[in-house]
Amino acid sequence: MDSHNQKTHKKVIRKGLSLYKTTRSPYWFARIWISGDQKYVARSTKEISRLAAEEVAEELLNDLKQDRYVFGVPKDRTFSHYADMLIKEQQRQSGKTKNSRFAKDDEKLLKRDGDGIIDYFRSRDVASISTKDIRDYLNYLDDERDKPLAPSTKNKYSTIIRKVLNLAYEMRVIDQLPLTPKVSVKDNPRPSFSESEYKILLKTTRQEIRDDVKVRGIPLTMELYYFINFMVHSFLRPVESEVFSVKHQDITIKDNPSRLEIKVYGKTGYRVAITTNYAPSFYDHMITDINPDYQPEDYVFFPDYPNRTTALGNVNRQFNYLLEQSGLKMTSDGTSRSPYSLRHYALQTRLRKSKGKVNIYTLAKVAGTSVDQLERFYLKNMELSDDIAENLQSFG
Repeated sequence: MDSHNQKTHKKVIRKGLSLYKTTRSPYWFARIWISGDQKYVARSTKEISRLAAEEVAEELLNDLKQDRYVFGVPKDRTFSHYADMLIKEQQRQSGKTKNSRFAKDDEKLLKRDGDGIIDYFRSRDVASISTKDIRDYLNYLDDERDKPLAPSTKNKYSTIIRKVLNLAYEMRVIDQLPLTPKVSVKDNPRPSFSESEYKILLKTTRQEIRDDVKVRGIPLTMELYYFINFMVHSFLRPVESEVFSVKHQDITIKDNPSRLEIKVYGKTGYRVAITTNYAPSFYDHMITDINPDYQPEDYVFFPDYPNRTTALGNVNRQFNYLLEQSGLKMTSDGTSRSPYSLRHYALQTRLRKSKGKVNIYTLAKVAGTSVDQLERFYLKNMELSDDIAENLQSFG
């Protein structure tokens, strides 16, 4: 259970109307039974005093009874109807054309207790929901918290609401989609490595392996060393749905030029990731040195852990240990590095070592990202070189 949603106080006012508090908000919530929907709805009273909250709860109950958007709206026009449709549709796609987290992440925000999207818009007629309504909801989310939500999280909420309304639009229940409220987002360029720092990381990794170091009882082995190199030459994300989901049957070895083509069902859906010409060598080490008796359906990295969450956790802990040992945990501006820094380094290095000639659109495609994301997050703080400057000044 989410500890931030645990109920700490409860007070029954009468049948169908009660109050409760949670650990994440100082305010009392009213829990109201809506007989027309045969469901409870939760609304914040925005009151810290229980007595004041009881008065507000009575007002909320009366408002809900008078609200034409709660009663009298046909089920096939309600927000909750299309939200349920979206959840079912995304569940069908999860693990197929989309990664396994695709439906779960959206469903969590849709069904969040108390201030979730469905609880807020439940019986509203989808045709009545405007840009102002969505903005009011985002403000409501902030009002229920000590600290406002991050802009990226607000954008997630807005995107999910738009997905629900888009289903209603596709079924011609509404004539047009409301504009999505703009939420200003401050870009935070991703922490990476310099060339010399990456070499230090590899040297430290080899030394710690030779010293038979263990992290939480799990030894550092050459498998981790090959994993680090493979990450840098494949542009994959260090997450369950990407590098930790790759099986031998997903990899095709290609020549002219030498490369691996990897089927990935990742964060942005299905793609074929194309590696550098060094990746086949590290993959060959995995086959000949680490797991010579592999089966096609085996995971490439850390197959002894069928639970990929466990494999991911082990690698994160070992990688953080290596960062600490090599003095690379923090960047010069105080940003913490993580396994994701390998992907950032890979993308920057590819552009730098191509002397600025790599096609940025192709790079974005094989990495499962966009040119906009590359420019804003991955390449913004990239080390520049004389070759890139020369390329900038050259003519075709």
